[in-house]
Amino acid sequence: MPGTKSNIRIFWDFLVFIITIYLAIVIPLQIVFNIRSDYYVINSIIISVIFLVDIFVNFFVPEYKSNEKPYKKYLRFWFWLDILTVIPFELFEIVIKEISILRIIRVLRLARLFKLYKIKYSISFIKSKNIFNPAILRMIILGFWMFLILHFISCGWIVVGKYDSNLTNSENYLRAFYWALTTVSTIGYGDITPSNNVQIIFTICVQLVGVGMYGFIIGNISSLLANVDIARRQFQEKLDKINIFLKYRNIPYRLQEKINEYYSYLWQTRKGYDEISVLEDLPLPIKIELSTFLHKEIIEKVPIFKGANQSIIRRIILNLIPVVFTPGDYIVVEGEIGNEMFFISKGEVEVIVKGQRITTLRDGQFFGEIALLLSVPRTASVRAITFCDMYMLDRETFNNIIKQFPSFEKSIQILAEERSKELDKIHKSMWDKG
Repeated sequence: MPGTKSNIRIFWDFLVFIITIYLAIVIPLQIVFNIRSDYYVINSIIISVIFLVDIFVNFFVPEYKSNEKPYKKYLRFWFWLDILTVIPFELFEIVIKEISILRIIRVLRLARLFKLYKIKYSISFIKSKNIFNPAILRMIILGFWMFLILHFISCGWIVVGKYDSNLTNSENYLRAFYWALTTVSTIGYGDITPSNNVQIIFTICVQLVGVGMYGFIIGNISSLLANVDIARRQFQEKLDKINIFLKYRNIPYRLQEKINEYYSYLWQTRKGYDEISVLEDLPLPIKIELSTFLHKEIIEKVPIFKGANQSIIRRIILNLIPVVFTPGDYIVVEGEIGNEMFFISKGEVEVIVKGQRITTLRDGQFFGEIALLLSVPRTASVRAITFCDMYMLDRETFNNIIKQFPSFEKSIQILAEERSKELDKIHKSMWDKG
């Protein structure tokens, strides 16, 4: 059950990552302010057990959508670091009393933060599910790492001596975070400054980090903002080019408006995508599956396709052409020879005979099926009332498909003969009345 194992790995990696975020925030604060809760040792043991289980999960449960054997990739690097995350250094603090050794042990607790690498698995899963816009997701990740870096710098600032015993721990941390933010962002108000050599060296290091971070963040944010809605930007560029062309060719204002309304409708309903190009890029099995999902229900409502096997239906679905009509457009005209039939995906049309509306067709309905069977004049006009998303099937394509299925072709020929007789009767009746 690879799918089940993959889901277990996704859930587990996310759980470990959340625990690691908690530790990334709490451990530096515990080290800096020497905080010890009532459940300090118990929490340490529980986390060590979880991280030990995580080693076994990494060995035997494959990563999300990975075909590689887990233990081979894991042994290359992360296994050795994960061993350090399992060690409950907090227990040593109970036994060891030497101050210098205790300080080293407290710092070694930061080894648990190696688990932050789990973020890549959670991010990979989120990206695959398209839960967030990719640009927004990148901004969230960037913000997360910025916060962690500022958090570590703030704690470091307190360690090098900027702790005021007249203030509470939270007030000291707030001032340290304020200093870290103003220094990294290169604002530097100068109201909090280093007062000894250690603090000066630490400030220099933070400033060097800050210059690099500032340039990196500014460059990334400008790129991210430009790509937050890349589809809209590309569509707007296309529309601008079209409008320049229309003005250059002195197209009448009414027609310009109609063209702009058409593209506005495309954006509102399809976000500017081209269905044909999307399908063309897909491998055939996925293309068939997606096309079937989109069109099968519409096709099966057409009487001439009832009883057709799935192979015929799939071939017809793959050859449907998406078309859009604007309000007032005549889709078919009474008296013209028809070569196509239409399926209404979204919209509303009116059927007109001799200038009189006789009915209205809506989503999921169809018209023009006689054109696939017989080369005869259209018996009615069909005009779009609203914007209409439709799919078109032409007679030549239809004939090429049914030729590959002799039994179905024979039934279509019989149906065509029946329809031909019906039309002859209608024409004779109209002739008699005339």
